[in-house]
Amino acid sequence: MPTKSNPIARFNQVLLFIVLVFAILYFAKPFLIPIAIGGMMAMLLVPVCKRLEQRKIPRGLAAVLCVLLTLLLLLAGGYLVFRQLVELGNDLPMIGRKLNGMLNSGHDFISEHFQLPVAKQKKYLQSQIAGLSDLAGQFIGDIFRFILSFLVHVLIITAYSVLLLIYRRRIKNFVLSLVSYYAGKERVAEARDIVDKTAAVASAYLAGVFSVALIFSVINTTGLAIIGVENPLFFGVMVAFINIIPYIGSVAGSSVVVLYTLVTSDSLLTPIIVAIFFIVMQQIDSYILTPKITGSKIQLNALFTIMALLLGSLVWNVAGMILFVPFLGVAKIIFDHVDSLKPYGNLIGDRDARG
Repeated sequence: MPTKSNPIARFNQVLLFIVLVFAILYFAKPFLIPIAIGGMMAMLLVPVCKRLEQRKIPRGLAAVLCVLLTLLLLLAGGYLVFRQLVELGNDLPMIGRKLNGMLNSGHDFISEHFQLPVAKQKKYLQSQIAGLSDLAGQFIGDIFRFILSFLVHVLIITAYSVLLLIYRRRIKNFVLSLVSYYAGKERVAEARDIVDKTAAVASAYLAGVFSVALIFSVINTTGLAIIGVENPLFFGVMVAFINIIPYIGSVAGSSVVVLYTLVTSDSLLTPIIVAIFFIVMQQIDSYILTPKITGSKIQLNALFTIMALLLGSLVWNVAGMILFVPFLGVAKIIFDHVDSLKPYGNLIGDRDARG
């Protein structure tokens, strides 16, 4: 029986292809992550670059101006957040004293109501804290290694972004040439439409995601300042940008702020108000801002979005959690425009196929 009519052989070929793709993604991530971030940044800046080019600014100069201005804005925002982080570090001794007082109160309560000696409580607690400290240290170490790696590669990412903006037409023509060679000239117009839609939708989606993050940075910072939370800028920006990670980002970020206020506040009222504030903001995000700004750009269902998050975390760590969802969205656009791949687009989309 011919190989291509054998379903088992075809399944093995597809499986081998998938394994090779993810092996390359995993082992080549030091090379691929800067390219992916540079590509994401370039797609985000394509509309701005086009407007500058329409004003008779040369493409190379327009690309450099777009990327450098974006980089300066990011560095300015990073500097403000870093200053807030330094101020937060000054509060650590006070946080330690309050934690110690809370632990002592907990020991007395347990000893009084459950007849468990304080010495045994402390011994058990120390063993648990030791394990949690190792996990927390590993997590914080991973975050700082990612930030350090990003800073080391920032010049490379900047260069990639500029060059991708400059050579975007050449890259598009290369893809169309491949389509013409392998699929025939009659498919070139369709391929051009797919490339244009993919670039436009990816650019609009990324712009929408960062617009939502900036809006929530302002709202979170203002709200936390009114509530009376210290270092509101740091926590407001942190929660807003962690929220870029779908589904789990908002819960993780807001939980950090609630725990911080629970430790630093003298009453339970402040953490309760903070929790209510973030619940309300999450509803506004889910039902108003995100659907209006990014909801119509990439329509992925929750199942495959979470799978993309977990797979991205496994392959590329934090960078993968942020990048793999837009990658899946771009793949959906391609699936929706290729007849043989439309079932896959329906599978990962958030709308039921009509028939």
